[in-house]
Amino acid sequence: MRKMKSIFILMFFLFSISLFSQARKSKIKIVQYMPYCGGAKPNKELENTPNKGIRYANKKMIYISDKQKIDTITTDKNGYLKFNLPYGTYYLYEPWKYYMKIPKGMKEDNIDKECLKEEWAKEDMKITISKKTITVVDNLKLPKCPHQFPCLIKKYLPQ
Repeated sequence: MRKMKSIFILMFFLFSISLFSQARKSKIKIVQYMPYCGGAKPNKELENTPNKGIRYANKKMIYISDKQKIDTITTDKNGYLKFNLPYGTYYLYEPWKYYMKIPKGMKEDNIDKECLKEEWAKEDMKITISKKTITVVDNLKLPKCPHQFPCLIKKYLPQ
């Protein structure tokens, strides 16, 4: 009986180790290249803005795994996503998309609702983690100006 108990404990221990070895500790930096969205001709510093990366710092994102697990992850002050996730594919969304809201600063009466449903379905990032690689598709890298949002009914250029 004692031997059987020892074997059971050993098997449980080995199974636990195998579960933990199926995850990968990762760190991904998110940088955005913001366009100049003003209406007046930009000064020399603003002209160069799209060439400068801005950290995607202290931002929450909701992720859904390929196993339908849903959780929240936050970038640190330097724009890094740090995580230890099992192998698989993860779809990350900004909160407004996941919770099916309109983007901050937009007026609801100027949004095409059918178009907005399509925007909600588009992930902001897709991360695939395997034993040997991490693949990142980053749709946050090149944001558009608010007046270029595809679901606007009337597009207003900044004054």
